Amino acid sequence: MHQRAGHGRMPLARILVPAVLVACLLAASGSAARADSIPTVTVESSREAKQLRHDVDVFVSNAITKSHDESLMRWNAPICPLVAGFSRPLAEFVLVRFSDLARAVHAPLDGEKCSPNLFVLVAQDPAAFLKLLWRHQPNLFDTRNGIEPVKRFIETPRPVRVWYNANDMSSDNTSASTISSILAQSAGIEAASASYPVFSQPSTLGSRLSHAVVRNLSNVIVVIDAKQISKLNIGQLADYVSLVSLAQIDLDKNPGEAEAPSILKVFSPDQTTAPLEMTDWDRALLTALYSTSQKSRLQISEMENAVFKQISAQSAQSSPPAEPAQSPPPAQPAQ
Repeated sequence: MHQRAGHGRMPLARILVPAVLVACLLAASGSAARADSIPTVTVESSREAKQLRHDVDVFVSNAITKSHDESLMRWNAPICPLVAGFSRPLAEFVLVRFSDLARAVHAPLDGEKCSPNLFVLVAQDPAAFLKLLWRHQPNLFDTRNGIEPVKRFIETPRPVRVWYNANDMSSDNTSASTISSILAQSAGIEAASASYPVFSQPSTLGSRLSHAVVRNLSNVIVVIDAKQISKLNIGQLADYVSLVSLAQIDLDKNPGEAEAPSILKVFSPDQTTAPLEMTDWDRALLTALYSTSQKSRLQISEMENAVFKQISAQSAQSSPPAEPAQSPPPAQPAQ
């Protein structure tokens, strides 16, 4: 039975059940306030803010895969997830968790009848499965940079492997294939038949602050090694998969380098730092990715600012209210 996620309703898992595929997959102090204590409180607050800013910058910079000359990747087309290799209840849980997160961070989610472009697959032998899959679908992986990146993806024994395919789009959402088609058409027309367009806004082409082309995730393949996830509960796994599916996460970076609490730490050697579910920092990261301008060459910096503001606001709301200052005791009469 194949089922897809529906937008705006509780989705059901889209599950592949043919035997051949399933075989392959798988404290503020309460002391009296004094005038001379105010500078100390101000300094301490400033230090905390500076440390938080540092932690946010390290977290965002380490988590997101970035290129000097290309935009960050994100979903601009509606996402249609397919889950395979889980039992039906677990598959439904993973898909509901993913769909709820996608809506919360404003990532586009497709309707019930859609063509899958996000594949979440559990395999007993991921490398063997991916080799077979590649053989049957030669165009599955983007090989514009050669086949070595694909081979590294297949052969690196991670608990969760993620491959991102992207389409280049102009910043006004025109696909690269459309641009190629226009170039082909322009070769066969007379100069007099083409008129200049009228622009109502300045062009961003050639700008040092903007990308002329942005990268849209066209499909993402997430392969889970069934033998390496035994220490995780299904909530941790679902949240980890959801995060790496919605953003191009740099899996080569050590998430332990950042002090931020993150679901990315579930596979760290020190399991004591692994949260039981996605954290506010993770949600802030995704929200920032989908709310900042993908055209901007300063998007990482804009994301850092957005995450810092969100975490700061949440920290302020969760901090216990300061106890009211106690009145000084009445002066005692001289004996």
